Amino acid sequence: LTLAQLLSDLVTLRVSDPSAALNLVSARPSTSPSTAATINDKNANKNANEQHKAAGDAGRNDEEDKDLQRAKDLVKLHYEVKVAHSEGRFGKELEAARELVSGV
Repeated sequence: LTLAQLLSDLVTLRVSDPSAALNLVSARPSTSPSTAATINDKNANKNANEQHKAAGDAGRNDEEDKDLQRAKDLVKLHYEVKVAHSEGRFGKELEAARELVSGV
């Protein structure tokens, strides 16, 4: 991935609903071989997530919490990098890193 693609994905995570963000960052392989079944699985997951939210946080398992926390951390990191870059805090560090790379 290029940096622009990564940043674009991070923006997508920030503006999407939590269940969509979770689906974007989830590394779980699809168990269904067909596209129709995959779509049905995604719809079932979305419905399950909505029911889960209605039931409250008591029913969440640790894996879902970890995935959601990873998505939140990714969005937070993107925001921090964006702010630091706009304030020019990366200028000197990037220049020093480029000099080190070109010297090798």
